[in-house]
Amino acid sequence: MSQRYESRKEYSLMDVLKYNLRKWWLAAIMAVLFAVIVGGYKAKTLMPYIEAETYDEKMQVEASVLLTEYNSEGLVERGTNIMKIAKSRSVYQEFCKLTGIELTQQAFTDMFDGEQTEASDVVTFFVVYPRTSWDYAVDDEEQAITFMNGLIQALDTVTQKGYGTKCFSILDEPASVRRVEKVASYTISNSEFRQAVLKAVTAGILLGILLEVVCYTLWIMIYKKPKDAQEIQECLETQIVDVITKKNEEEETYKKAALFLSNSKGQGCQKINCLTVGRFADTTASCLAMCYANEKKKTLLIDLNAAESEEASLSAYIMGDTTELKLQQMNEYLDTVKRNTKQEKGFDLVGNEKFKELLERFSKQYEYIIINGRDAEKVSEGYKAAALCDKNLVVCGRRNTRMETLYMIKNTTEINHIHLDGVLVYDL
Repeated sequence: MSQRYESRKEYSLMDVLKYNLRKWWLAAIMAVLFAVIVGGYKAKTLMPYIEAETYDEKMQVEASVLLTEYNSEGLVERGTNIMKIAKSRSVYQEFCKLTGIELTQQAFTDMFDGEQTEASDVVTFFVVYPRTSWDYAVDDEEQAITFMNGLIQALDTVTQKGYGTKCFSILDEPASVRRVEKVASYTISNSEFRQAVLKAVTAGILLGILLEVVCYTLWIMIYKKPKDAQEIQECLETQIVDVITKKNEEEETYKKAALFLSNSKGQGCQKINCLTVGRFADTTASCLAMCYANEKKKTLLIDLNAAESEEASLSAYIMGDTTELKLQQMNEYLDTVKRNTKQEKGFDLVGNEKFKELLERFSKQYEYIIINGRDAEKVSEGYKAAALCDKNLVVCGRRNTRMETLYMIKNTTEINHIHLDGVLVYDL
């Protein structure tokens, strides 16, 4: 097989943009869908915080100590010293000794905290529960009180040793307290809510469009569909007869195709084979045949695509099961004959010598013979019919034909010395 025809087509940035713009409706659907999803999610998550007072509840055990004048420093300095000493390694070791609790120093210092009201001689220590820190956990009020008692005792022992006097007295014994704090950062205004939702909707629109572009671009690159009719023409190296779209899918278009294929000399029978690729086999051949019949040209349509027609007699005749060949008269100038693959029992219909003889006999009775075959991608029958005809028309759809199929057709026809006279492209 010739290596000349290879399915390597590059897509430039302009190609990608152009063919994505053709799918603007898909991009619009994706944009709306993601705008609803992202915007709706944002609105749902922010709705509880619109001009609302949000609070955070904490359960903690607190204990307050009253500072003594254990040195000449001011109240603030003495309170800071006590809180620093509480986090020291000496207090940690004393705490473990007194309570028998085994935990790391990091877990110990992370489990509690202290605070001092400005210019006050009261320092409050508190332990939040339930809480897990490093390798130690305080699950309930009882464990939190045990921890706090151990902390106060260890702190009292260490400070007395360090300063040689009692540095504080117990003001409030450890007790459980529910503390409710207002979380102002979680509250937003109506205006901020609308702006946030609008940003989310915009992000959703952009995300939807981007996703559509990426997915569609990957799709056209993976499946390698022809970008346009020009690319089909380049693959097959034959001229475009016409490009049929929804706007021009009418009788006048097929008349121009029939005129292109007609015998310019006007002598003898013109045998035309439709080498079909895809789902347009039935309509094209019958429309061309009708165009010739409307011009009062005696025309025969040999429908090889009618696989199981009950009215068929072509298969039985070629196989020798009957000596009578029945033609269906569509009108005064158009006849048709159909096949039935069940009657063929796996034998080659078109490759049979009797089919060739029949075609020669019909060429003396008709001015035009149109052969409508099955998909050339699936069966090779169309190529055998092409070798028996005067002109060959490739019929394909741009949206349902792969590039590899077009290269296969070109290679096969070239090897078998079959000339392609033109291609009729359906771009619906």
